[in-house]
Amino acid sequence: MISSQHETPRVSLDTELRNAAAKLRKHVKHATDGPWVTSSVWSPRATSTSAVYSHAHPAGSVDSEVVASGRIKSGYGGIRQPWNAEYIALMQPAVGAALAELLEVEADVVAARIAQDGTDEYAADFGTGHLVDIARLINGEEATR
Repeated sequence: MISSQHETPRVSLDTELRNAAAKLRKHVKHATDGPWVTSSVWSPRATSTSAVYSHAHPAGSVDSEVVASGRIKSGYGGIRQPWNAEYIALMQPAVGAALAELLEVEADVVAARIAQDGTDEYAADFGTGHLVDIARLINGEEATR
């Protein structure tokens, strides 16, 4: 049976992993240096909100602002949920760089398995697929699990 639909060729697992690592590295390269910290921000005309700052730059400088809070009454954005700021601070560039390295190592393992026996079966993190799921999420795709 001939299909009239074009099937998108499957990208190999090692390519998915390398694409995610490259995307992370690009964002790490352009992100504000870490370490990142959170701080409550108070305004006389708004309620408390949270912001994320970099300690790699002088306090109060524009360069120190990772995610600046907005003015709630004016309708501008801003982080109103402190846990969001805490999470963003945890995912500072050093974490992204380490994750990119882990994905790259996993891509090497998958590529070696493919070269050895022509299959990527059980090559990705001992068959769990967790790193492939992470790569797919970074690449804007749905995880398989």
